[in-house]
Amino acid sequence: MPTKPGQCPNYDINSQQCPCPETDCERHAICCECTSYHASKKSATRCMSGVERPAATRTLPIGRNKECTNRTRNEAGCPCGETSCARHGICCDCVRYHWGNRMWPKVACMG
Repeated sequence: MPTKPGQCPNYDINSQQCPCPETDCERHAICCECTSYHASKKSATRCMSGVERPAATRTLPIGRNKECTNRTRNEAGCPCGETSCARHGICCDCVRYHWGNRMWPKVACMG
């Protein structure tokens, strides 16, 4: 079942820093839905595709991964081989971590 904005514990944080210009997309700021959708279509996501991260978002917390209700579902379909990573299956934390460390655009789940 798709996650809606009110169901995502990181939606407020995600929406403050989602670089995708398609704000009317139902997946906007819901990283797990965005990454799984684009992975199923074998297309790249809009986020982190060379967009500079706004400095004001660098102090935002990584997320609330203990509250991620989709972690089990996300882990089952995550193409990232780093299964020992604390962010594995928590797409928004992964996206924010890699974007914040200037590792974009190469994030395993978006590769």
